[in-house]
Amino acid sequence: MFGSPLAATDEFRLSGADLLTVAAALDEEELIRSGMAPAQAEAVAKCARWTTTYPLKRVKKHRRVEAICPMVAPALAAGSLYFAKGEVSDREVPLTELDRLLREGASVFQDHVSADDPRLRCLVLVLPGAKGSRLLEATDPARGIKNELLKRGILVGEFFPGCPFATTFNPRLFALRSPVPMYVFRSFIESDWRFICQIPEWQRTYRERFGEPPAKLRHLGSPLWRLKQKIGWRIAAVSRRLFPKAHLPIDLES
Repeated sequence: MFGSPLAATDEFRLSGADLLTVAAALDEEELIRSGMAPAQAEAVAKCARWTTTYPLKRVKKHRRVEAICPMVAPALAAGSLYFAKGEVSDREVPLTELDRLLREGASVFQDHVSADDPRLRCLVLVLPGAKGSRLLEATDPARGIKNELLKRGILVGEFFPGCPFATTFNPRLFALRSPVPMYVFRSFIESDWRFICQIPEWQRTYRERFGEPPAKLRHLGSPLWRLKQKIGWRIAAVSRRLFPKAHLPIDLES
């Protein structure tokens, strides 16, 4: 179901699915020469450029300044970041088709992406032609597949133009808005409590794997925290109506 004609090495070939190194994914002309359709090669290269630059931008996070995603630079240095291209049948991709892509991507990630530090393993599955919101619909908590992958030790993220989710540290920074829809698979780690704490099933999976979350994160997901979140959302909604310019998304690309 997914693959590209340019493998990183022979050992990374699995059922026609080839992993691309960062260098290979960035080389749009070589992707085309190897047989990839020009539009799809452009999409892969765009995502590779974005993934290897945008998350490295430094932003203020509460009391410190650091990269949007502090794991990307070490993953690049370790050579443990890979790309693959998914084939979808239609812009409105059937959810069962995305389920199949997610499970196959997870297997490729588990079996063929390695690093001395397992926290740095990462696979970007680019889905040219897919409607971005379908990626979120597929991983809706009610469908269970995201929890299925969490139980396998994999956290999958949904990236696409117009993604509605802001960062946990800045409500005006929408750092999941990649140029082309893509799923990102990486190792599920202890500090990921902040990303899964709102869903009870995900909380249970986390505790089965790690026990209680770190003390500094333990308040996240609590009843009091959820109440504060709801109040904050309502205040923000009123503020957006009264002061819309103050809530415009931050553009780090300009």
